Amino acid sequence: DFEIINSQYKNHLIYKNILNFNNVKYVDLENEETRLNNLKMINERMKSFKKHYYHFCNEHSLKSLIEDYNRVYIKSNIKDCIFDNVNNRSLDLQQRESVLKDDVSSLVVAGAGSGKTLTICAKVKYLLERENVNPSDILLLSYSKKSAIDLDEKISKINPKLTVGTFHKIGLSILKETLNKTFVVEEQYDSIIEFYFREELKKRENIRRKVMNYFAYYYNDTNFTEQYENIGEKFEDLKKQDFATIKNIVKSYSPNFFEKETIKKEYVKSFEEMMIANFLFLNGIKYEYEKPYEKDVSTIEKRQYLPDFFLTDYGIYIEHFGINENGEASQLKGENGKQYILSMEWKRNIHKTNKTKCIETFSYEFENQTIFKNLYKKFEELGIKINKISDKEANEVLNSIYHNQRFKSFINLVKSFLSLYKATYYSGEALESFKNIEFDNRYIEKRTQLFLDIVIDVYNFYISKIRENKKIDFDDMILLSTQKLNDTNKFNYKYIIVDEFQDISFSRMKLLNALIEKGNARLFAVGDDWQSIYRFAGCDLNIFLNFKDHFKYANLNMITTTHRNSQELQNIAGPFIKANPEQFNKTIFSAKTLQNPIKIMFYDEDKAQSFLNILDDIYLKNNNANILVLGRNNKDIETVLSNSCYLIKNFEDEKNVCLLYENKPSLNIKYTTVHSSKGLEEDYVIIINADDSAYGFPNKTEDDPLLNLVLSSKSKFPYAEERRLWYVALTRTRTYTYILASRENPSIFVEEIY
Repeated sequence: DFEIINSQYKNHLIYKNILNFNNVKYVDLENEETRLNNLKMINERMKSFKKHYYHFCNEHSLKSLIEDYNRVYIKSNIKDCIFDNVNNRSLDLQQRESVLKDDVSSLVVAGAGSGKTLTICAKVKYLLERENVNPSDILLLSYSKKSAIDLDEKISKINPKLTVGTFHKIGLSILKETLNKTFVVEEQYDSIIEFYFREELKKRENIRRKVMNYFAYYYNDTNFTEQYENIGEKFEDLKKQDFATIKNIVKSYSPNFFEKETIKKEYVKSFEEMMIANFLFLNGIKYEYEKPYEKDVSTIEKRQYLPDFFLTDYGIYIEHFGINENGEASQLKGENGKQYILSMEWKRNIHKTNKTKCIETFSYEFENQTIFKNLYKKFEELGIKINKISDKEANEVLNSIYHNQRFKSFINLVKSFLSLYKATYYSGEALESFKNIEFDNRYIEKRTQLFLDIVIDVYNFYISKIRENKKIDFDDMILLSTQKLNDTNKFNYKYIIVDEFQDISFSRMKLLNALIEKGNARLFAVGDDWQSIYRFAGCDLNIFLNFKDHFKYANLNMITTTHRNSQELQNIAGPFIKANPEQFNKTIFSAKTLQNPIKIMFYDEDKAQSFLNILDDIYLKNNNANILVLGRNNKDIETVLSNSCYLIKNFEDEKNVCLLYENKPSLNIKYTTVHSSKGLEEDYVIIINADDSAYGFPNKTEDDPLLNLVLSSKSKFPYAEERRLWYVALTRTRTYTYILASRENPSIFVEEIY
């Protein structure tokens, strides 16, 4: 028995060490895993003994002991006086707890106005003064140069020797150290892409035609489905919205929604009609839209017949019918569907009786992608000549649409797509592989392949442009510096602290993990998934949401108290943003109270006067108020300025427009976009362009499913990024947020919170 006792005693010594928390302030997940593995090992050994002289706890009990130990540690240190004055501010309990939890990888999920930067400053101060960490062993990173400068300004008050910068800055430093050269970094990404579409595209006939075809036939995409009670209801909805469903298609994206403008800048009633109109235009076939039928067939009950298209050189009509292959008008409910079929037969009889030629097209031809093939065949049979527009005409079309908001949104989509792509891939090979992806819906498949053809050419042009100038861009720099990091003995940090972590990209994540591994560093990341709005610049929120999959021994902490907004505002903004289940579920609290903090001002026709009414209302509250006016796009403020003689531009730079209200000159008014407002706060906020349009809220052209090809995980929630953008706009205020919206056509977001 002595040998058995001795063997078990040795295990007992290991067990005592497992339960020994001396010199351990906080048991992180790595430490916990080590202890659990050791406990598991000795418990396995004990199974070989029939008689036990020593007894050990199980893994569950050990976990409970560790939880209790950490809880006591936090409680005993939460009132540390170091937290009472960080840059002249005292931390709340959640901020203090986040600092004290010293995990290998910590993600602090903090709400708008909750003091993210203050928490970072406190973490640094705690490391320096309580953990005696050398300032040179701490690296602080932020997303943009602007946010890094802001962070540096606040951190320097803690210790001026700390290293603060962007991922780009440290990437450049790594390359300079390892390759012994200074790189010239291309900073004109947007400008080069704009140049491609403005000038270079004119020289590339094949791609130019693909751009025009995409713009004419595949520009929009939606998966909304709806049925209407009657034709009146349907077209009232079409008038109200830029995008509305006119068919009910199961398990596929439907290309059938209202699009007001054709390439000829005329208005049509449906997306399918727009595609037909653009097809006729691009093939050089003259037409008139809804020209009255050549014979008067009106009655007291029925107005004059207006066929969809009339081919002026041939005296032939085209009538488009919204029916499926079973001959049903599935976009209309019940009796109204039957009435639509009767109307269709009436139109056919009109042509038969008067012996006029009419080409019929059908919605199901768009679904099965035979529409244009069938039209070409019918044109050939009827002697209708195809005369595709010339290069000169094509360039004229491009020039006419280049400054169109729709085309600008298309260019923005291309920019976003390539930004996300370049943040993951070092070469263009993967772009070609995307074209092999199969889709259930042929429209979506053709749309994707055409878009990829365009994007590949833009990518190759961009790469050749920066290479011929012997430059690298920011993504190249980060990806290359990640590869070269181990070629130097420098850049060894014990703590890496990242601000605005929701804006992480795939390339930044790879560099971050390389830095962590090199110095065996701990990561302290702070951000808010609800405020992730820079997908267009390559940021991938899925990395934030799946933090534990990308960083070892990771833990999450929440800071849910806002010091900016009132509780009443959060009671409105909170449920709105939480409608998307693909984000972290948190509830933001505030000690501030304010009745009716969100005020919606509906306008009928005079938008400018309604805007001035808002300014007058703010003036009554505070005649020296600081006001932040927010738009979805840079030019949104022009819709107010151009129609008001009392409001003028006082000053303008790249980001802001300062406004002067002549009747109330003491008001300090500044305009910017919601994207540019990230990180800002103001006494009063006014959101303009809160209308349901292609380029309002949500912007329905830049939040495109095509981006799922270059995101680490697909989002199934509609307008997820736009919803976060709206949330950011709502939460910039310290008091009231005013929303200026069309009474006839308000944003779906306005309707949701109204």
